[in-house]
Amino acid sequence: MATKKIRVGIIGCGAIAERLHIPDYAACDQAELVAFCDNDKKRAKAIAEKFAPDAAVYNDYKALLKNEDVDAVSVCMPNKFHGICSIDAAKAGKHVLVEKPMAMSLAEAKKMVAAAKKAKVHLLVNQSMRNYPAHKKAREIIASGFLGKVLHVSGMCGHEGPEVWAPNAKWFFKKKDARFGAMADLGVHKADAIRYITGKEISEIRAFSGTLEKKGTDLEDNFVSSFTFKDGGMGSLAASWTVKGGMTNYTIVHCEKGTLEVLLHPDKPLVARLHDPLSEIVFTLPEAPILYKDSWGLDIGGAFIRAILGEEEPFCSGEEGLKSLAVILAAEKAADTGKSVKVTV
Repeated sequence: MATKKIRVGIIGCGAIAERLHIPDYAACDQAELVAFCDNDKKRAKAIAEKFAPDAAVYNDYKALLKNEDVDAVSVCMPNKFHGICSIDAAKAGKHVLVEKPMAMSLAEAKKMVAAAKKAKVHLLVNQSMRNYPAHKKAREIIASGFLGKVLHVSGMCGHEGPEVWAPNAKWFFKKKDARFGAMADLGVHKADAIRYITGKEISEIRAFSGTLEKKGTDLEDNFVSSFTFKDGGMGSLAASWTVKGGMTNYTIVHCEKGTLEVLLHPDKPLVARLHDPLSEIVFTLPEAPILYKDSWGLDIGGAFIRAILGEEEPFCSGEEGLKSLAVILAAEKAADTGKSVKVTV
């Protein structure tokens, strides 16, 4: 029996599409790339020729959505288009995988969830850190109770800035296109990772943000915050576009019986340090698959396809993405007002 294939359209052919979404679909036996769209049609055509030469090419996503051969789409456009494009795709009966942050506001995110529910299609948010082997294993360890109750969490995500890995994406530095700087570009990843690993929800947050280095932008390149969980635990969350010498992306979970260090040490990506007896456990993790040359090997596209086919649960539903966005929106308000802000969904 032939493998059922989900026919996929790519909306936005920038760096994140070329390095993550498209290679993932190309490596998935159950996916077929059938359409590419970008406001620069030449770029869409070049990407199509590399991955799927027979695919249709567009410079208007609404035209792509009219293509009945498309079952699902990846929305890889600038932040300001995430909401409207996802809603239009759902209304057209397409399953949607949208880049993070999923929307510019909670109201918009809720409309996205409602549109997908009404159309009976999947809406997933590319909170890709959920597919990191270290994060998956860390979640299992915390859920097992092996380390006892979570008391305090510290999380940080930073790199040198979007201009380094996506030099043509000038929209990252424009408030009207992105709304957020490092706070949502990287901070929403870490907020989601903290929620995912601990299984806990953040209830209140205080924050500071500022532009320390990036010139010509009205968006923050650094963000730090402190928060409380609903059960009274505490933590800190930070993001930066000014980290030199390589990316930093760690989560430290302090518990009753010890500490779990996630991606803190490059040579030991997951370590538990126990209190009694004083000891260290270094966990062995599977290597990320090499899905396609120059890809990031996270299998996000494959996971989306398997969710559509009912073979596994969605790795990050629209509802889950909304909860992580709510943390960042509360942090934004806290930084702007200098006050502690409740996280509401």
